Amino acid sequence: MAKQTLIFTHHDCGLDVPQWAEMLIEANFACWAHCVHSEEKPDDVSLAADILMLDLLDVPQEEVADVIMRASDLRHSLGFADARVPMVAIAHPAVMFDEDMLKPFSDVIKPPLTLDLIANRLISLMRLATMRREAERRSQTFKRFGVGLPVVPPPRLMEKQELLYLGAGTALLPIETALRSEIEIVAALSPSMALHYLETHPFDALIVEVRDYNEHLIQFIADLRRNSNYFSFPIIVVCHKRATEDGLAALASGANDIVSFPFSERFFENRIEILVREERYRRQLRKIFTEARLLMPTDEVTRLYSEEFLKTHLDVLNEQDGAVSMTFAGLDVSFDAPDGTQAEVPEPSLLARVGRFVSSLMRAEDMLTRLDNGRFVAFFPDTDLFEARIALQRIRSIVHLSPFVQKNASYGVTVTLDFSLHHCDTHQPDFDPDRILKDLFENPVIRF
Repeated sequence: MAKQTLIFTHHDCGLDVPQWAEMLIEANFACWAHCVHSEEKPDDVSLAADILMLDLLDVPQEEVADVIMRASDLRHSLGFADARVPMVAIAHPAVMFDEDMLKPFSDVIKPPLTLDLIANRLISLMRLATMRREAERRSQTFKRFGVGLPVVPPPRLMEKQELLYLGAGTALLPIETALRSEIEIVAALSPSMALHYLETHPFDALIVEVRDYNEHLIQFIADLRRNSNYFSFPIIVVCHKRATEDGLAALASGANDIVSFPFSERFFENRIEILVREERYRRQLRKIFTEARLLMPTDEVTRLYSEEFLKTHLDVLNEQDGAVSMTFAGLDVSFDAPDGTQAEVPEPSLLARVGRFVSSLMRAEDMLTRLDNGRFVAFFPDTDLFEARIALQRIRSIVHLSPFVQKNASYGVTVTLDFSLHHCDTHQPDFDPDRILKDLFENPVIRF
């Protein structure tokens, strides 16, 4: 995901950015500043921003409403649609907002500011915006096939949450103190108890306390990620200082984030809410897209999206006002018998099960298509090569460890996936979907 930020300011910073924005630069954000009182238009690089910020830290209370109005008007005059490019305010704790002042913002962040707090919040809002944009695009594509699809916004009310805690219990009280009283926390003392709870109750997130003798906890996180039911389930690790290396190992095994102990109560509550909001929206979109797909042109064997649908969707993206970035992945599927030899040509039912299984492991905003020539192509909107590769590596490891059996066969087969990647933007002069889909398999540039 590109991370480009345009910061609206009250005072002209020239070629610089506000001092607090140095944290964003440290987190690999590209940052530019533009004064809301300036009559000059930002350059094209600034107008490619993925998220907007309004710096209110040094604005007197009596001028805040005017600066917000100017920023909101500037935002719309520059073509930044509310649902497509979020805007976040950075404000002094003493600044008071009424309902009208809050309307233009996806979030308001107040000091004390930390790199993790601000970077994680912005990345989450950008991902939510990507899902919202893709929901709008997908709705336009469905409409071309005569099917109406509601564009459901991300959930805003997050009062009722149920979290599962796994660990020795040292961090349980601080966690309960950090979270709102209406958030229910259930504690498990062992991985087996935690798995039992997960299988019998729909929790919103898992909190794992990493402290001493953590190998079994790290393995538990890795095992969850190999289970398709918990592929994107939010997992956050609370790490004690003397267990930092194990905490990083947990992160590498599939945890979403790591918070060191003792932690900021405000940051911890913020991070939990981010993860839960993303996952709830992803589930919501997946349900809508899955139901609507039954009315779309699909591949006869796998019931995945067809080449006709994918190309129609790319036409919709190409008609967007701004350029849409995307990554394509060509999937080569091979089947190996237990003795290591190449298995026979798989039955259509086995190929369908593999295709649908891979699709279930992708994000709701992504798409898996089977082309007319029988090849599988994955489509990742607003996703760079690095993000796509990480996602595909996780999918490959899970598929490789999952059992698949052909009908009337006495043995199972091992499924191996190989990928070729291509990244592009819709408004590039050489954007040609037919050529891109052909070159994925015949002239791949990146293959792994």
